[in-house]
Amino acid sequence: MLKRVLFTVSKKIRKLMMAETAVSQAVTSEGASEKRSLNDDNSSCPAAKKLKVQPEAPMQGRADRKRKVALLIAYCGAGYYGIQIQMKGDFRTIESEMIKALVAAGLIPQDHADTPQKMSLQRAARTDKNVSAVGNVLSLKMLYHEGVSEKINSHLPPEIRVIGCVRTTQGFDSKNHCTARTYKYMLPTYSFAPVEKFITKDYRLPDGSLQRVNEVLGKYVGTHNFHNFTSGRKPNDPSSKRYIISFESGEPFVREDMEFVILTVKGQSFMLHHIRKMIGLMIAIVRGFCGEDVLKKSWGPHKMDIPKAPGLGLFLHELFFAGYNKKFGNDGMHEPLVWNKYQESLDQFREEHVLSHIATSEVKESVMLQWLGTLQNHKFDVIDPTQEVPPDGENEKDRTWWKTKALLNRLDKEQKKTGTEAPADTGITTTASDQAASTSTSTPGTNSEPVTSSACPEPMVTTVTGGMSSTITDQVSASQEKLTSEPRNLSTAQEERTSVSGEESTKTVEAGVLSSTGGEPTSALKEPVVSAKPSETSPECEEHAPVLQEKSTTCSTSADSAKDVATQQS
Repeated sequence: MLKRVLFTVSKKIRKLMMAETAVSQAVTSEGASEKRSLNDDNSSCPAAKKLKVQPEAPMQGRADRKRKVALLIAYCGAGYYGIQIQMKGDFRTIESEMIKALVAAGLIPQDHADTPQKMSLQRAARTDKNVSAVGNVLSLKMLYHEGVSEKINSHLPPEIRVIGCVRTTQGFDSKNHCTARTYKYMLPTYSFAPVEKFITKDYRLPDGSLQRVNEVLGKYVGTHNFHNFTSGRKPNDPSSKRYIISFESGEPFVREDMEFVILTVKGQSFMLHHIRKMIGLMIAIVRGFCGEDVLKKSWGPHKMDIPKAPGLGLFLHELFFAGYNKKFGNDGMHEPLVWNKYQESLDQFREEHVLSHIATSEVKESVMLQWLGTLQNHKFDVIDPTQEVPPDGENEKDRTWWKTKALLNRLDKEQKKTGTEAPADTGITTTASDQAASTSTSTPGTNSEPVTSSACPEPMVTTVTGGMSSTITDQVSASQEKLTSEPRNLSTAQEERTSVSGEESTKTVEAGVLSSTGGEPTSALKEPVVSAKPSETSPECEEHAPVLQEKSTTCSTSADSAKDVATQQS
């Protein structure tokens, strides 16, 4: 305790001394400036010029050291296979063009281009094929200096631009630090026309139609299980649940003599084809192909048939880094990741490259009109009604339900092929006396009885020799002592060993086992004798009748001998 107090006091004294030193230095600098102002005639001396010319260092550390930065980029995705680089295959992507430009600008070495993990390359939002972005963010390590954006743009095609470059912390990850994403989807208004109405490119949306569109889009807001709006996700997968913050439609506008509308959706994160399937189902509901009950059913465990809207009109609009800005944005060393100062450049790129491309392609190719003709091919219902699903609430209790069900189905198929049933593990060790007493209920294929044919069962006869090994004798003695100390459990054990069949079965007299008449347990066992009653022959086994009769005679003889031995022992 005393050490802590001394440490705290010394720390405060040290702070006071540093504050006094700073005040004294400030006073000294003020006095020097006043003296220099009085001597204006000496301002042209070399010493004075040196003091005025000293520039402020743009950043601390070595200039040739790589820094972690965030690149704000905008691109038109037409002709590209998404943003993510493909290491296998010659696919043209946005990141592959960016890496080529970074190498040409001398900001990263070639080995980093061959292995992007060395420069910690990460994208905040992964866009699909032909999907554009106005404000995506890449995080990576590279050489940083003033004017780096213009230097990279000089090596990029016109449809890809670096809008800004901001230094970040070393641990910044554009994907994990992104708290929300906003996408926009531009489509012609004739997409909302009723199914029975004939539509053309001159179609104009009537008043009040957007109210129905916003009503359906509002159903997506909140946390739901969107496993039917992507591919490769199970209903019990926790990552299938996503949170949609807002989803609404803007006002109509005319471009290229066609009326368009822009839908805006904001959420924490999205999956593959997630937004396109939400818009596809919304269009089907508004046009009258299905009802809103399909939307509620799609959040259930069954796999549904959901249409996917074209990717032409989709583009990334904005990214949010609220958590990073709150922690590091105002620490005095890093800038907050807010792109308001680049808004004019972003709007210009969106108008010239993204919106113009979507409108021109829609007018020339009629992408949405062709897709609307395929809606009638969808059933908007459960794909496989016979599919087994967990009961209500089971998804939350047992997340491995689907894996367990698949394993059980595979085991059932294997058992049907082999025609056997897996033995139940009861955890009970079987002794020699137990085996002798349970011959009528033992499984085929054991050492105590011959293996019978599955097509025609034969009577099972067990032969026990007169001699016994010392190990078996010890086990029998231990069993006898245990049964003698617990007389109440003897009848229970005898009932379990008795055959459950409808026919009468001959009971066995062994050491420590009660006789069928309820006598006292014997004190010693000289020779274990086991008898078995042959089963009756079935109509399918007439050809084995002579063999069965012969075995029945043998069994009756052994049964008589068993009675004689029991009489002698008593």
